[in-house]
Amino acid sequence: MRTYTTENLGRVVIIHLGKGEQILESVEAEISRLHIKNGILLSAIGSLRKACLHFIANTDDLAVNQFATIERPIELSSVQGLIIDGVPHFHLTISEPNGMYAGHMEPGCEVQYLAELAILELKDLPLTRKLDEFGISYIDTI
Repeated sequence: MRTYTTENLGRVVIIHLGKGEQILESVEAEISRLHIKNGILLSAIGSLRKACLHFIANTDDLAVNQFATIERPIELSSVQGLIIDGVPHFHLTISEPNGMYAGHMEPGCEVQYLAELAILELKDLPLTRKLDEFGISYIDTI
């Protein structure tokens, strides 16, 4: 186990995305523009017309991911995750007429009507991601 703490909180950033905008790509652009190094995605909701995600497909030591793209009316129920060293790692829960899905957000998630996100910036936390022996990223200090 690894634990990292900070009492130095930064900005709260609220992002509104409109029709046709892509969630992950838009958040990455704002992270870069605002120079956010580390943060917590506190909340994200909205509607999508396209969702791209992956989820694990096995329980072996070496992970195999299954990718899915759903293109129809989709409710974005929640997204949560961390921004570490300027890179977002988000998981989402969505529903559409044929079922519900949860997994790792991939590029290409496209807003239908709107999406609203809230990010809390974490200051003075020198974090990065490294890969373990199985190719899985973990949080570590710089």
